[in-house]
Amino acid sequence: MNIGILLPRSSAHPNISLDFIEGIKVYLQKNNLSESFHLFTENIGFGGVEKEIYEKAEKLLTIDEADILIAFLDLKVTKILEPLVNASGKLMIIVNPGANYPQNWSPKPGIVYLTLQHSFLCWLTGRKAAIGTPSYNGLMATTFYDCGYLHGTAMVQSFIKQGGAITFNYINNQAYDDAFDINKLTEFLTQDKTTDKLLCIFDALPASLFYKLLNDVEDVERLQLYVSPMMLETKALEGMGAKYKFSVEGYLPWHYSLDHEANILFKETMQEQKQKIPSVFSLLGWEVGMLLGKISTDCDNCKGDGDKIAEQLSANVFTSPRGALKLDRETNYFLADPYDCHIDSETNQVKLQKEDNVQVEWKEFSNQSPETIVTGWTNTYLCY
Repeated sequence: MNIGILLPRSSAHPNISLDFIEGIKVYLQKNNLSESFHLFTENIGFGGVEKEIYEKAEKLLTIDEADILIAFLDLKVTKILEPLVNASGKLMIIVNPGANYPQNWSPKPGIVYLTLQHSFLCWLTGRKAAIGTPSYNGLMATTFYDCGYLHGTAMVQSFIKQGGAITFNYINNQAYDDAFDINKLTEFLTQDKTTDKLLCIFDALPASLFYKLLNDVEDVERLQLYVSPMMLETKALEGMGAKYKFSVEGYLPWHYSLDHEANILFKETMQEQKQKIPSVFSLLGWEVGMLLGKISTDCDNCKGDGDKIAEQLSANVFTSPRGALKLDRETNYFLADPYDCHIDSETNQVKLQKEDNVQVEWKEFSNQSPETIVTGWTNTYLCY
């Protein structure tokens, strides 16, 4: 079976494509499936040039005769591929961190979405920031790059829906280096003692800078941070020599430390074959490998019929390193139970608690859409 793969590049995460492809190949090799698939790849840069993306997808489907198209792309540009995929009848698996969500959740024939659920997790985090607390004043802190995606909207809307009020918006537009500062934010916090909740969305590198600077703010102990998934990644937390003086909470799709059997197998296999600690991008690749393995065994009679393959996939629960993974046919998004987590102030380590049965919350989240037509980056999230 021929598999066409559109791969992004990223200055912030230079290993994104390598980790993703390695995850696919390692899974296939571990399960003796390498000979069953021929992988054809095309690089699409940051994933924002529609003409280039279309041409490379067309090449994979026509010249390379891909039976399945895997597109590591953001939602804003995948629409240009829908007519092409629909005409081909093939299955397209759209892969990304999930920082955006669609204005129309209706499933498209032959297209499924495998994401890290970032918008949904930020929606849960915003709700958590407001529920059951006496103070509902909060501020939004993010970066110029991160605010071009809808995970910020998801976090703020769920916070407001539960009665929260945003008193200040802080958007950092600086380079992520020694000149990085949060002066405007600290000035506000010094003047306003009623705002103690910080809704934060930062990529890993600016998150590490943000944490260090915030820790030196006067009266910082009163602050409660509710953060995006990338702010709970190891790279965001490493290098923090001092203990956190503020609380940090949020939701994660997966963490390296999970000790269940599927994650242990994933970690050990990646380390044996690639001598490296897997990342969230390795995880997405491994999960794509799982889907391909199931397709090769269960979908022999529906090769070339993308919607029929999607229907077959929806009948299964996949045992992923992050937990049970199931295709929701109402949206064609794969859904996994997330992990509620906080930072231990004594050790700076992530403490995890599995959040079971989030189907009700997912249905509420996926029933919403941006109220107006929205603009934003077309780059695949994390590719900048």
